[in-house]
Amino acid sequence: MSIKKKLLLAAGLAVLTITSSVFAELEVKPYGSASYRYRGRMWSASDNDNNSASTWDHMNLVSWFAGLRAKVDDQLSLQFQIGNDWLFGESVSWAANNPLWGRLVPNPHLSNSNSLNNMRVSLAYARWNPGYLYMDVGVIPLVSNGALDLLEKSLNTGSYNETIFLGWFPQTNNGFMAMKLGAPVLKDDIKMAAELTVSVIDPRLQFLTTPGDMALDPNGSKSNPSSFFLMFNLPVTAGNIRVTPELVGVVNRNYNRELETGDHEIIGGLSAGYKVNNAVSVSLFGGYGNVSNDKSKVGAYGMAGAGRRSLDTLPVSAYNSVGMQFGAGTSMKTGPGVFAADVKYGNSYNDKTKETKIMTNISNFQADARYTLNLHPRFTIMPRWWVCVTTYDEDRGGVKTKIENRPELVIGGSF
Repeated sequence: MSIKKKLLLAAGLAVLTITSSVFAELEVKPYGSASYRYRGRMWSASDNDNNSASTWDHMNLVSWFAGLRAKVDDQLSLQFQIGNDWLFGESVSWAANNPLWGRLVPNPHLSNSNSLNNMRVSLAYARWNPGYLYMDVGVIPLVSNGALDLLEKSLNTGSYNETIFLGWFPQTNNGFMAMKLGAPVLKDDIKMAAELTVSVIDPRLQFLTTPGDMALDPNGSKSNPSSFFLMFNLPVTAGNIRVTPELVGVVNRNYNRELETGDHEIIGGLSAGYKVNNAVSVSLFGGYGNVSNDKSKVGAYGMAGAGRRSLDTLPVSAYNSVGMQFGAGTSMKTGPGVFAADVKYGNSYNDKTKETKIMTNISNFQADARYTLNLHPRFTIMPRWWVCVTTYDEDRGGVKTKIENRPELVIGGSF
């Protein structure tokens, strides 16, 4: 055997030995879930003259995800998860089944004809935890403690309206591209950690002024900084009580490149939970947020993405967006299943002027009751009933109240 072949053989054996050693310590646990949901939507609306109208809709939804957790050693672990928008659910239709006709011939009459096979990466992250700190990087798990719900609605719609109806969880599946750095502060009877999460909301480009252009523009290049996401959490656990203050900021949420000024968004939140006993637990949460365009002079209230791209071509309307939410819930083991219920209240408005506040002052209320029946340790049936109420400022005129009753039946299994 030649020396070259001997070297290649030795290298191959070395790689095989290292690979075998790594996989000998690797612990991999797959998991997944699939469910089918029957949902009714009963709408009604009334105005200040007591005129009313109602509608009835019915839809089916399917949800699924699959993933795995891998433990490399005591310090390093990874998790990957794919699925559809599994909490919100994917509407069932012929086109969503992705038949050959639907794949080959885009149909302008079908809103989802070009976006079938709705699959996304919910999680894809590594956690390094040597004990004195921990770090998550990638598409990390990130849950709301009252503030992120408001942020999601503000970024997607330009206001905090309807935060309690569709907040952070159904819109993101609790997955977010970011880096989180945490450190335990207390480890004894009272446990406390400090966590900082950083990400980018809108990456913006700088425009370089060349030497030839400086004769025309003596001020040189204009700054155009990206808007950064910062979140600070301080989870505290003492016995059966857990409290998590949450502070979220978006630096330069709205930015004007010509004026080189920006406005920041600040949102605070707080969640608390108490385990009464092995069968009963209760929870509370709340949040308050504010963002304006006082300095940037870009965007408009209620416009999705307004000011986020720092373009001066968007319509400008001075605004000061305010939003709040709070709620309470309980969970109780009863019979062969678990009963859970919660109530939420939210309010939002643009109080730049008295007139804008009247026109945008909207309150939301939601009550949600559900019972999860375990027919099998991994197979459940859950009847559920939501009530969503929206009320408008009485001085606004027009529609006064909208009510949606949403009965559901969710059937699913997991492993």
